[in-house]
Amino acid sequence: MGHKLLVSTLEARRRILLCLGFGGVPLLGLVAQPVWGHEGHGGAEIGAYDLDTPRQVTPETAVHIGLQTAEVDFGAVEDVLQLFGIVRAAPDRHWTISPRTSGKIMEVHVQVGDRVRVGDVLVTMDSPELARNIYEARKLEVEYRKLLVEVARGEGRVEQLGVEVENADQTAALTEAELQRAETSGESVVPLNTLAQRRTAAIRARGETRLRAVDLKVASEELKGLKQQATALKLSRDALLSIWNVEPAQDGHGEVADLERSELPLNVVQLRATADGVVIERSARPGHWAPPGETLLAVADFSIVQIEGEVPESLVARLVDRTSDVVRVRTPADSRFVGAGRVKYISPVLDEIKRTAHVLVEAVNPDGVLRGGTYVELSVVLREEREAVVVPASAVIQDGPVHFVFVKQKDDVYQKQDIAPGLSNDQVVEVLSGLAPGDIVVTQGAYSLTQLRPKTTPVVLAAANNSLPKKP
Repeated sequence: MGHKLLVSTLEARRRILLCLGFGGVPLLGLVAQPVWGHEGHGGAEIGAYDLDTPRQVTPETAVHIGLQTAEVDFGAVEDVLQLFGIVRAAPDRHWTISPRTSGKIMEVHVQVGDRVRVGDVLVTMDSPELARNIYEARKLEVEYRKLLVEVARGEGRVEQLGVEVENADQTAALTEAELQRAETSGESVVPLNTLAQRRTAAIRARGETRLRAVDLKVASEELKGLKQQATALKLSRDALLSIWNVEPAQDGHGEVADLERSELPLNVVQLRATADGVVIERSARPGHWAPPGETLLAVADFSIVQIEGEVPESLVARLVDRTSDVVRVRTPADSRFVGAGRVKYISPVLDEIKRTAHVLVEAVNPDGVLRGGTYVELSVVLREEREAVVVPASAVIQDGPVHFVFVKQKDDVYQKQDIAPGLSNDQVVEVLSGLAPGDIVVTQGAYSLTQLRPKTTPVVLAAANNSLPKKP
């Protein structure tokens, strides 16, 4: 049977050669040659594709596929929940720059992307309204100072009247005491006219005391009115100054003296940065008339960012019951972790359509890699196992329900090894069986090894003139 098959194959090749114009070449003189594999793929010859067959990798191929290995060891493994999110500026680290008074923009000192520090001048404006407010504030300040003087005088008058009332009361008491002694002495000792004079003096002294008390009461009420007037004037002054003071341009703190110390004209407003950050929006342009409250610039600090994600309804309970509060952040374009954070908020309300709960993660971003709007991967650590046999997650390949790694043998030969995985996260995988500490596994380039042809025995066709029967 095999002989007939070989004859049929050679006859077919002879006919192909005849069609190609090689009719003069005797078929029986052909000898089959071995077919060699690609030298860069570790095997010497092409053979059957089999993952279980060992792979021998040359140094050149190892460099080409970025082959790296690591030793299996004990380590910590975490139960990790994988989520996705979008980076946003933290709400309390995002500021808008807007004027409190209307005015014409004279100059914009920054562009989008510029880093600013607190106190830096961002926008200069010409505001007649500001000048009017300062003028009114100064008038109110002068009147307020005058009222303070009147209040001081009123306080002095009240104090003086208080002393006079006290003196008059003591004088009246002495006069009444003398009158009482005279009356008890009798008419034989004190003449009637003297007694009458003392009675008159006592009545006059008591009346003087009452008059002083009335003056004191009137002065106290006047003082109270002056203080209330001064308070109302101060509130009016502060209301105007509050409009002016919020512009960091002018260096004022609500006092006329501070207004006088400003080196800028009264109509010039300088809007300054209220915190360190980066200019992310700019709508201000020179010559534009800006009304109060219009957003001219936006400044954000991305050293700490907020990541908005969604967790499926079926996983909410696991996230709520976690024993760890560690979240690692990375971008799909970079396998390295570029930030770390914590779960800040899990919404108590589910989205009725997506059946997910909104999650907020606060993450540190010292290098500024996490930019606003970036799509990121979140690895939320739910719990941690301290002592386990672990391998890097990049070493494990999954083929359907099967998980396997490539273990390094001697002479740069790599053998596929099935494993039973346990806990896994974005960094390591726990190995329940299949590996032992000390084994060397491929951590980078494992998938490339699955694409290499293994080394097998070369297939050689026998010489045709030794295999075919001669024609009659």
